[in-house]
Amino acid sequence: MANLEFHTHIHATPEQVYSISQDYAQRYDWDPFPENIEFLDGTTQVKVGAQVKIIAKSGLSMVVQFIQVKPPNIAAIKMIQGPKILKVFAGSWLFKPLPNGHTKAIFKYTIQAQTWFLPIITNKIISWYFGRHVQARLDGLKRYCEAIFSASLNKQS
Repeated sequence: MANLEFHTHIHATPEQVYSISQDYAQRYDWDPFPENIEFLDGTTQVKVGAQVKIIAKSGLSMVVQFIQVKPPNIAAIKMIQGPKILKVFAGSWLFKPLPNGHTKAIFKYTIQAQTWFLPIITNKIISWYFGRHVQARLDGLKRYCEAIFSASLNKQS
């Protein structure tokens, strides 16, 4: 099993960062991972129990379910259907306030390959693959939030 954790400081409040991170109309503007994101079963908002189908630009597809939603601090998911190579996939995005009004964004993932698929080697490859994408997503969120919120601060000055 692989546990991945990446973090960065974002020059925006947790409320602002959470809002952008969970706004699926804006997701394609900053997130380099998904090709398509679709809420299932008529759901249109992030809430516990909501299911979302995600197709990555690489072609990987999975259905995830939100298991914890606590704006503006936490959104957590688990895979309920996905690539045959994965036995476990779960993730949480945490947004912690910093004393200066900024945010520490933390992306955590737990990933495990199927036991029949050389798990020691596969878990290392999966960690490398998803690690690259998780860091790119976090960097994209940071750039996007800071561009939007620094621009709005400049207009107010």
